[in-house]
Amino acid sequence: MPRPKGGSSRSELVRLAIAGIDAQIQELMDKRKQFAKLAPGAAGSTPTVAAASVSRVAVTGNKAAPAKKKRVVSAATRRKLKEAAKARWARVRAERG
Repeated sequence: MPRPKGGSSRSELVRLAIAGIDAQIQELMDKRKQFAKLAPGAAGSTPTVAAASVSRVAVTGNKAAPAKKKRVVSAATRRKLKEAAKARWARVRAERG
């Protein structure tokens, strides 16, 4: 962002930065409305939250990914994995000398 000429204060720069961000938010909200018109019935086709407090999830329409289930490994499989790792390390040590 270009700096204004003259001896502007830090608060003036912050105010200008906020104004720029607000303009970008408004532009994105306008684009979102255009896309919502193209796909009626899409999730959240009309924004209901004020632009200043819109979260990333609300803007993009993406929802948080569900947590992956932890894989369950049987005791027998763990034992086989342990033995295979020991064998690999034994080969590495033997190659080293």
